[in-house]
Amino acid sequence: MVLSDKDLSYREIITNAICGKGNKYSQTTYTIRPAHTPTTIGGCWVMNHSYEAELVGEVVEVHGRFDVNVWYSYNGNSETAVAKERVSYREQIPLRDVDPNCFKDGMEVAVKVVQMPNCLDATVVDNSNEILVRVEKEMAVEVIGRTKVCVVTCILTDKKDEEFFEGEVLDEDDDDFED
Repeated sequence: MVLSDKDLSYREIITNAICGKGNKYSQTTYTIRPAHTPTTIGGCWVMNHSYEAELVGEVVEVHGRFDVNVWYSYNGNSETAVAKERVSYREQIPLRDVDPNCFKDGMEVAVKVVQMPNCLDATVVDNSNEILVRVEKEMAVEVIGRTKVCVVTCILTDKKDEEFFEGEVLDEDDDDFED
């Protein structure tokens, strides 16, 4: 079947779409101050990560927090303890592929943690009561909003609607519907 220009028309459809996305890998060093002057580090764990995100201009701002637990020895390596500290962070993730036609009202931000906060290393600062903990994390964001898309439609003048479908039309109650 050959279509002419008179058989074609256009429709504008308003739909939800990804209107921008971005990602960011970061390494940050946090200072932990344990109750005792540390001698050596036995291990470090990062846990209980939580966050919220909001769109600020063309940047997604993620506010988060997690617990840092450092197992350390003190008193000349004769005793051990765990230093626990809740730390906060703020990441600004710039957006790319921003759709300027997205409606600004009702936009949603979706965050995916690609790499959970993870301790890369923990070191004792010489002659002090501090431990430096280097943490890595990676986050990806998508901004979802309403936008308008234009689709080409055509008028099928020489076919009946029933002939348009090549196979059997399935009802929702059919077992094959899910397949």
